[in-house]
Amino acid sequence: MPKSKKLAVNKANPTKVQTNNFKKRKTPKKALNTQGFVQSPKPLAISKIPYFELANPVEKTTMKISYIQFKIKQLVLLPLHHFLTFYGLSIKRTADPVGFLHRPLRSNEVDKAIYVRNNTDHFNLTNIDLSWQTQLPAYVLLCQSINESAVAAEIQHIINQMVSGCLDNIVRFSFAFTAGYTLEKAFALSQIVYGVLLEFLAKEIWTFLKAKLGITNITLDLYANLKYINDQMILNPDFFGPGGGSRGDARTVQTAYDTRMDNAHGGYNRSSTAWQPQLESAVQILKLINKHEVALKVQIIIVKLFER
Repeated sequence: MPKSKKLAVNKANPTKVQTNNFKKRKTPKKALNTQGFVQSPKPLAISKIPYFELANPVEKTTMKISYIQFKIKQLVLLPLHHFLTFYGLSIKRTADPVGFLHRPLRSNEVDKAIYVRNNTDHFNLTNIDLSWQTQLPAYVLLCQSINESAVAAEIQHIINQMVSGCLDNIVRFSFAFTAGYTLEKAFALSQIVYGVLLEFLAKEIWTFLKAKLGITNITLDLYANLKYINDQMILNPDFFGPGGGSRGDARTVQTAYDTRMDNAHGGYNRSSTAWQPQLESAVQILKLINKHEVALKVQIIIVKLFER
């Protein structure tokens, strides 16, 4: 009877059987499909908070409200920055930070102010339409809490106008293109860029992605949608169509993404000097998705700014 063959034993560790000759062959991974967009049953990032189109009169009104809310947010930024700069460190060191506030501020009031900011910068028109009258007064309370009564009164006056149905001519500003940086120029250009992104770019990209991906539950949020397109173009430079690589489509989308980030997060230094290429990135994307008439409207805004 033939002897059975013994397995090799590791002398350093007799209990460990050497099985190097019996390794399983790895199954080769499938190559990624880079010819179109990433194959995914549900692009979660752009479907997390979908926008289901409001009726036309309501949508237009809500866009006006969002535009005004952005103005109110800018009214609060400097006073809040001043307060946090001069008192923030002391507040962190005290056991009772509320004691530093001119008026006590409840956590739900802070949450409302954050809610307004997020809805405004992420173009959540559905939430704005439903809740602006109950949420927006939180900015009045916030200003009162940091002893900015004049700003609080200005915001309350704006809210009163909005409640009365007056949404036009509330946002007004004037500025000059000086050589250096000024807050007036930075804030005014930021307001203009926000209006362009909201009225001309966000809805067109939303429509484009719905058609391209074949799904309806897509957000209106430019942050999510531009980030999604950026990710797709890493794999497929021709996401918008043939010749995308040679046209520099990826660079255009990145500029538009940076524009949105500057606009939402107070990137005034860059946006006040790079406003032209930032707005032109919106023009180029609109042309790429065959929205030439809308692109022309943005181009006219750029020309008017040059005429100042």
